[in-house]
Amino acid sequence: MQRLTTGYWRFLSVLALLLAVPGVVRADQATIVSVEIDGPGWFGSETEVSIKMSAPAAMRAFTVSDPARVIIDLEQAAFAADAVGDGAGVVGAAQAGWFTTETSRLVLLLDEPAEIAAVAQSIADDHAMAVISLSPVSAMAFALQPAPPADWARAPPAAPPLRSDKPLIVLDPGHGGIDPGAVRDGVTEKDIALAFAADLAQALKSSGQFDVALTREADVYLGLRRRVELAREWDADVFLSLHANTVTEGVARGTALYTLSDEASDEAAANLAARENAADLFEAASITSESAVTRVLLDLAHRETTQRSDDLARTLLPSLRETVGVIRSRPHRSAGFAVLKAPDVPSVLIELGFLSDAQDRENMQSPEWRQNAAAGIVKGLEAWAARDERLSAALQTVTIED
Repeated sequence: MQRLTTGYWRFLSVLALLLAVPGVVRADQATIVSVEIDGPGWFGSETEVSIKMSAPAAMRAFTVSDPARVIIDLEQAAFAADAVGDGAGVVGAAQAGWFTTETSRLVLLLDEPAEIAAVAQSIADDHAMAVISLSPVSAMAFALQPAPPADWARAPPAAPPLRSDKPLIVLDPGHGGIDPGAVRDGVTEKDIALAFAADLAQALKSSGQFDVALTREADVYLGLRRRVELAREWDADVFLSLHANTVTEGVARGTALYTLSDEASDEAAANLAARENAADLFEAASITSESAVTRVLLDLAHRETTQRSDDLARTLLPSLRETVGVIRSRPHRSAGFAVLKAPDVPSVLIELGFLSDAQDRENMQSPEWRQNAAAGIVKGLEAWAARDERLSAALQTVTIED
């Protein structure tokens, strides 16, 4: 087993990643069997992170601030179920999963600033092992560590969708990859959202009224900011973010719609927005502007878009009532959802149901229920698109006359 110093480790890990041949995940990819985190022993101050794999995998490791964390990317390697253990030492918690279709990511949330002190690597007959040592450092020393790779928080560029003259509906399956979202009895929000997005996309295409694109089509991570960027890059006419919810206290069930507002409509909406916004591990979800003029124009566009988003939610509700079975009390709510902040794309977050409710959980896993819910959304979108087109034409007429 060879021990490498910090500088050499960073150099070699990045070099190994660059030399790895990219490609589609193969059936013979490495499996990450376990990740064990051990706190300092009697005679040391280092926390050791042991990654056991079925075969060697190219890796890179680096630190990121706000919040302080260590990120380890592994090429062509998949995490086995329950592979990641609890935090210890400087590591408060760990989270792992797919980052892209070729890269898995392990995120170690730090309770105190630390640096990657060294790594030991070994290969046995039936497995490979990497042991990463983390040493506590001062906040100043942590801040002075090398910046992470430029592409560390970015998914690969997405190809623009095929378009016709029809309105483009961008579907955004929430969470994904390393971020499972809500979880209950082994059912994850990310899987529910992706399955429903596939059914809704098919229903929209079958209607013949819309073009459709998905922000993600696989179990990969996508930052909130990137989701918004894709909708704007693709010049989307509507952005629908698909989610499920859960509660740990009390009882809640049913479908609800959320739109953007500066102040939450109620405490439950505020709590949901906070949870969804916190799911963005890698990027600040914001739209930046270059000048005062740009900010004014964005603000004007945003006001109009907010009105159109609210109208879209109100139009979707009647047809959803007919198809999903149960609608929440006060089914149209609002809060500061980062993923709804495109200033020029009408956006609605659809909360399909609650994983904490047995009937909702069963519904969301039922192909028949999903198809019925999708049919309700398509019907509502058709009604909204027709009315929105009439309103736009009327506004253009008034502008011309003025």
